[in-house]
Amino acid sequence: MNRREFIALSAAGVIAGGAKAAETPRWKPPAGCKRLVTTEAPPRNRRPYAGVDWSRALRVNTTSHGHCLDKWKLEKYLKHNFGLMTISNYYPSAPTMPGATIRKNHIYHRTHKVNYKDKLVDPPKDWTAVVAAHPELISAEGKKKYPIVEDSSLMFPNWPKDMLEAPNAEHHRFWPVPTLHLCAPGSAYASGTFDKWNMYGTGTQGYCPGSGERWYVAVDRLINGLIQPDGGGVTINHPSWSHLDRNFIAELLDWDPRVLGIEVLEAGHNSEHYWDWILSTGRQCFGFFVPDWSTDNDKMFGVNVLVVPEKTVEACLRAYRQGCFYGAAQGYGRLNFTSLSFDGKTVRATVDRPARLEVKTARGVVKEVKAAEIAWDVPETKPWQGAPIEIFARVKAYSIDGDGEILFSQPFML
Repeated sequence: MNRREFIALSAAGVIAGGAKAAETPRWKPPAGCKRLVTTEAPPRNRRPYAGVDWSRALRVNTTSHGHCLDKWKLEKYLKHNFGLMTISNYYPSAPTMPGATIRKNHIYHRTHKVNYKDKLVDPPKDWTAVVAAHPELISAEGKKKYPIVEDSSLMFPNWPKDMLEAPNAEHHRFWPVPTLHLCAPGSAYASGTFDKWNMYGTGTQGYCPGSGERWYVAVDRLINGLIQPDGGGVTINHPSWSHLDRNFIAELLDWDPRVLGIEVLEAGHNSEHYWDWILSTGRQCFGFFVPDWSTDNDKMFGVNVLVVPEKTVEACLRAYRQGCFYGAAQGYGRLNFTSLSFDGKTVRATVDRPARLEVKTARGVVKEVKAAEIAWDVPETKPWQGAPIEIFARVKAYSIDGDGEILFSQPFML
């Protein structure tokens, strides 16, 4: 073992023990905290892609976090060959579906409960009356848009007839970590109000524009809102942009296995360092690849490529839960994984044309080739060597044809 490998192994050991060595975070739920969820779920799948018949598998492009407010934004997703839409708009954080019937300004007519002075209450029957009661609270920008008028035109007149869709939204304003944002493809849970930045003064009156609840209460509500018992789940959004504490991310993952993982690529933010640290603690954590708001920049456009036996919403949500998907920067399908597997001894991957392939572990890149396939044998640990030095492995593929496509496998826990 050379000096560089020794230093890398030492760092991996520090990473793996970091979560245990840290102080108890201030956001930890109180002892004996009562869960709201009524069902249990198996642990996150430590062997993604097991059982996938790659010779017959279909690929469905989608994202777990992408905003779409008009027909032009929709065209951006269609350009990336999306087959499943799980629009994650907020203000309010409520599912935008069915897309073919959604009308402009529909956000003012939601019926979900809202947080008013730290209590969940039925929403006002007439938000216009609530705003009109305190005209002095309306900002200059709000006055330009007031009164609130219903627009009967369709938001997406170009909605494809064969597009699959599932509920989703981006939720925010959690206590005591205000920068935490969550999505949950497959969850019909709704929170918050339409009043972005308090321009109509409803926040000053006591209406929270987001969840306003403790993060673990909101996570349970998201889980209870899942439309499929074995599909979909909660994602932790843009940890780099949110500057989330790593131990807090571990706490979120430990709360429930239906908290699936973190966004690794989001609108130009790369959180691979978060991902590898979490995986090095022994926790399975799926990686998500999303455009967020950055739909005009191909290099920032992250795509989740679901590997499914059939093109149905149920199969897609099940693929999310099982980790049967891979990430793509751009996601145009110029480069695709054609197989990914781990048999307990060897990690293997193939792509549909030669590329630069890497196997990465807690020690960094342990194998690299320019080819259409790669195989890496997990080092055997002798009894006297103690715990295995390898904790996880994931595969990364870089296009060598100059088109910029990059693929990311889900991690195999070794």
